[in-house]
Amino acid sequence: MFKTVLKRNGQVVPFNIEKIVKAIYKVSVAVGEENWELAETLAKDVVTRVADTKKGTTPEVEEIQDMVEQVLIETGHAKMAKSYILYREHRADIRHQKEQILNKEEIDEVDKKFDLNALRVLASRYLVKDEEGSVIETPKELFQRVATHITIASLFYDAKLFQRRPGGTEHRVEDIEYKKLDGKLAIGKYKLNEFHIEALHRLYTRTAGERKIKVSWGELLELFKQGYFDKYAAELEGYYALMIGRKFLPNTPAIANFGNHLGMGSACFTLGVEDSIDLIMDTLKSAAVIFKSGGGVGYNFSHLRPEGDFVKTTGGTASGPISFMSMFDNMTEVIKQGGIRRGANMGILNSNHPDIEKFIKAKEGNKGLRNFNISVMLMPDFWKALKEKKPYQLLSPRSGKVVKEVDPEQLFDLIAYQAWESAEPGALFFDNINEHNPFLKSMGPIESTNPCGEVVLYPYESCNLGSINVWSYAEKNGGKKAQFNWDRLAADIQVAMRLLDNVIDVNKYPMPEIEAMTLSTRKIGFGMMGLGDLLYELEIPYDSKEGFAFMEDLMEFLNYQTKVASVDLAKERGRMPMFDKSAYKDGQMPFAAFKDKASWKQDWKGLVKKMEQHGIRNGFTTVLAPTGSISMIAGCSSGIEPVFSLVFEKSITIGSFFYVDPVFEDRMQREGLMDDALLKDVSGVSGSVRNVSYIPPKLKKVFVTSMDIAPKDHVKVLGLLQRWTDSSISKTNNLPATATVEDIKEIYLMAHELGCKGVTVYRDKSLTLQVLNAGSKKGDKEKKESEMTVIKDEKAKGMAIYHKAGAPTSTIELGLSPAPSALNADDFAGQVKEITHCPSCKTKLVRQEGCRKCPNCGWGLCS
Repeated sequence: MFKTVLKRNGQVVPFNIEKIVKAIYKVSVAVGEENWELAETLAKDVVTRVADTKKGTTPEVEEIQDMVEQVLIETGHAKMAKSYILYREHRADIRHQKEQILNKEEIDEVDKKFDLNALRVLASRYLVKDEEGSVIETPKELFQRVATHITIASLFYDAKLFQRRPGGTEHRVEDIEYKKLDGKLAIGKYKLNEFHIEALHRLYTRTAGERKIKVSWGELLELFKQGYFDKYAAELEGYYALMIGRKFLPNTPAIANFGNHLGMGSACFTLGVEDSIDLIMDTLKSAAVIFKSGGGVGYNFSHLRPEGDFVKTTGGTASGPISFMSMFDNMTEVIKQGGIRRGANMGILNSNHPDIEKFIKAKEGNKGLRNFNISVMLMPDFWKALKEKKPYQLLSPRSGKVVKEVDPEQLFDLIAYQAWESAEPGALFFDNINEHNPFLKSMGPIESTNPCGEVVLYPYESCNLGSINVWSYAEKNGGKKAQFNWDRLAADIQVAMRLLDNVIDVNKYPMPEIEAMTLSTRKIGFGMMGLGDLLYELEIPYDSKEGFAFMEDLMEFLNYQTKVASVDLAKERGRMPMFDKSAYKDGQMPFAAFKDKASWKQDWKGLVKKMEQHGIRNGFTTVLAPTGSISMIAGCSSGIEPVFSLVFEKSITIGSFFYVDPVFEDRMQREGLMDDALLKDVSGVSGSVRNVSYIPPKLKKVFVTSMDIAPKDHVKVLGLLQRWTDSSISKTNNLPATATVEDIKEIYLMAHELGCKGVTVYRDKSLTLQVLNAGSKKGDKEKKESEMTVIKDEKAKGMAIYHKAGAPTSTIELGLSPAPSALNADDFAGQVKEITHCPSCKTKLVRQEGCRKCPNCGWGLCS
């Protein structure tokens, strides 16, 4: 009996009969003759025959597959044989398309883990290219360089290097040429490139300056030569496995920049804007530096005096915050954000600023501030005036005196109307942002956020984000209902938290002020993606009591496990520098549910005792951020959002292509409902099955989409998750086209009452006539032979793409490979509010996670 098999790429791997069983079982399902026992019997027959043929030599994959065909035919399973032959042809086509996307002759074991759409996103945004724009890096090489870069930080906590308390020996830092050491140092078999060397030297310089390192630079290099750091290869491979397993991914800058030129892994930052022309210009310059490095910026302009106010130094009058925002907007227009995306801004103004009414209408008609998201920071005095129906005082930031009074109800109406009309401004809630802020007493209130509004930050802090694919922890056993593996999730969170803590250390910050501030509070943004697909897999309706309960349990679990990891890291590496100036030292935690002990399901009491002894490593650990392109790479639904559309249609010159959610497609196949009519019926009613008559009621409840869910249930989910989240949440609260301004006001009031830190609403303005009962009942007509064929990688999770058989399937036409002319989104900068289709792949844009984005390729300024 043979124990190994020779793969197509020449690699010899252990033989596993289970793969043959699953392949035969899948074709039995495909022909409507599901039979696991038969698959096992036939697989044993295949193995026996191959062993007899090869007589002790290693068989090739193709030889085994040929034998499967022969066994199926000779045992009287002709339909299954035909299906298997077609499947092999399909797999060959998938391999060929992947080779096209990656510009390579043969795909490897890592390429196989990613679906076509994921590879297209990697190729267009992340893989290294030559001067002509051709891909010259593989996904395997990309994730190895990222994992290597991240692991470098851990070396500086090794007992031989780490001087835990400052005051050790002073070491002179030498200037070096990074290229000379390119490929000369390694962690196990993983060689450090020149950008890894730069990160190593930068970390050495910092720790030497703090007198926290025991060895000289020369001694450090000698340890490398001795192979001392080879023991960290296992840690490196742990990070690598999480990423290529599509379980956890850091934010876009880390994937693109680590082990590469820029070296910056932070997604976004905040800057202060003070009432001085010199300081304003300093902030403008700082923002330009950040954009050049690949980050986005949030600002609160409330400290600027209002338009027309007296300026003592010139004897003139002030321009006001909106005019200065326009200056920032123009600067953003001309600086491309790190070669990956255009610069994104968040502009905030407090509700009691004298220019608040002008600010609310600043983006009316999309005539200005096109590179800004804007939000009103609703102050506590606003809610008080609204409740008491008293005039609301607008205060001069210069003098603190009342400039004028307005009707709070009218101001509220204006905010809600503009959101109803154009989805902006968003609303931020000052009291909820700061109620559980652990640094409130020492650093004052937080008054700014990142561009998407989900990370609340002090000036010069940064977003260091990553998301875990919760769908990947739903485990299926044959045809049984999927079960969620909490233990595996807990173990992977510990690894991912160490990864993110390392990002803070190894990151190449655009400014020294940002580096110092970030290292003092060490905030991490651990979030999730794939929630919509997970709920589908577990057959739990998103908008049900069971769904609400599961989501809250999941968020508490994530928050708890990240805090456990952070306390363990503090014990090993040291508590964050701001620990003694935070509420943590008093045994407090920075989220609302901590004060609601009756709702605890995790051992928070035990964790607090451990924290009081060892401290905590990270000022925040949880945030629910947009996952745009990284959820595309992971092949799952975006963030915490419900699935936007089960089926969406993309029409191009060669015909129509239908993109289908993977869990929905799998279930429809098992139910015998997957056919051409279903694709057209579901895509024809905005991707929902609610009004498709032949879908069973039970499945209609499970497969709900964003627009199926009542607006108040969207807010309820936001509130439930916020209870267990340190920072904030990026989520779009979808409303139908018929929603009114009053509906939006109710959402704001409800969100504020539930403790949300902010809220974004989006009213669907596509008033299309929808048939109440789309399609016919399945039993009313004879089932027709399908005219569709599918582009689907069964070995990698991701969307299935159906198209008319015989139609050309150019990967460029489908948006599945880089097309330089199409992928250059520069021409669309400043037009995001006007465009309705993706500038990269022409798919209709949707509104999710507080941002307009492409459901096909992940294009979007927030991703």
